This record gives sequence, C-alpha cells and structure tokens, in this order.
Amino acid sequence: MKLVIPNNIFATLFVLSIDENEKPEIEINDSALITLNLINSEENKIGLIPTLDLIDNRDLFVSGKLGIGFEGLLSNAYNYFGKNDNLNTIHLTGDITKNEVILNKIIFSERYGIEPEIKLDSSPKFDEAKNYLMVGNKNWEEDRYNKGLSFSEQIAEFLEFPYINFVFASKDEELMKEFNKKYQEINSRILTNLDENLSKISLNKSLNKIVKNEISSIYYDLTNHEIEAIDELFKLIFYHQIIEHLFDVKFVE
Repeated sequence: MKLVIPNNIFATLFVLSIDENEKPEIEINDSALITLNLINSEENKIGLIPTLDLIDNRDLFVSGKLGIGFEGLLSNAYNYFGKNDNLNTIHLTGDITKNEVILNKIIFSERYGIEPEIKLDSSPKFDEAKNYLMVGNKNWEEDRYNKGLSFSEQIAEFLEFPYINFVFASKDEELMKEFNKKYQEINSRILTNLDENLSKISLNKSLNKIVKNEISSIYYDLTNHEIEAIDELFKLIFYHQIIEHLFDVKFVE
C-alpha cells in the first residue's frame, strides 16, 4: 500500500503513530497536488486530500473512518492581519489548497461583509503590513501562529461542527476498506505515543506544549458527527453558490 500525504505536522503525527510492521510506503506531495497524483497514477494509492477537492473528483472513494479535522486553536492555516487595517487584499502563502481559497472568501463575506482580492504570495519574507492566510508549516516559524487567528476555528464556528480539513481518498474501494481496517486504532496510538513522536518532529517547546494541550481538538477518527461535519461543509459552499448542486460523498466503512 502506498500513502500520499502533505508535509504538515498533523499528517506526520499520523504516519509516525503507525506500527513499523504496518507502515505503508509514504510519498509526500504538496497538498494541492495529491488528488492529481491519485487520479493520474497507474497504481492505486491512498491520499490525504483537501476535503474540497472532492467537488471536482466525486468518483473517489473516501474513508468514513479516518481523516484530519480541527475545532480549536490548532490549525493547518492561520489568518494574519496587517497593521494598516485594510482588508481589501489577502495574500495566500504556504501549502495552499482549494479549501483555503474558497473558505477564506466565505469567512470575509460572512464576518466582514467584503470580498477581498486574493493574491498568491510566494515570497519567503513575512510583511507585517500585509494580510495573510498562511497554510502549513510556515506558521510554526518563530512561533508566528501566536499572532494569527485559527482558520479552522473560524470555519468550525460557522459550521457549528468540526472543520474536516483533510480526508483519505482512493480510486480503489477495496484498498480503502483495507486502509480503514488496518489503521482503525490510529487515534489511540497518536495519543499514546504523542511525546515520543513530537520529539521526532523537533518542534520547539512552546509548540509542543500547545499540541499536547490542544490534541483533543484534533480529529483523526471520523464518527457520524464528523461525517455530518463534512456534509455541513458542502452545504456551506452550496449556500454561497460555489457549487450548483449538493452531492453524495462515496464514504467507505
């Protein structure tokens, strides 16, 4: 089995918690490219994909048991607001996906009543005069996340459900069933081995402490509640006319 994951600490914790005897072959990709990787590959794989990638890839089979979601301060993305109080432009930087592009527009429409211009920003420098939505590991540099607003927490507030950021998907239904069965105890392993695995990631002490304190707000197991959260996420983007019709996700137990 081959598992394709993004390079972020939450996916890394998942992989590090797998027993060595059960560990699949790991392939790392930019989050926005993982779905294309699955579709274009001649071999069947499991991929941890941004949930909103399912909009254009509705034939993929999706784990109804495992994913990655958030409901608190910890997030894979954070908003940072510039010093000039002008929200007309938002710079997207880091491991950007369809999730952030679409949902950031909804946040600003709902919360501030504006539709900001979205600019992709590949500059390595952080300009404190700019507004950012920063995705992925760049948030942990210099404890920058302390100055940001959790993107996941904002989405969870709108939904009144956890924000399921990533789902496991595959072209192969039987492979997905095998994956669900093989890693059904992963959440308990993540909790049991958290200290050891955080030391392997080599985060700083303050971030280690935050992850430990907030681990209960990170969702790796998907129950009926989290499945409903995914449904509510698609209802949200339907309400904002980003998709014309709701659709059934092909969940696999």
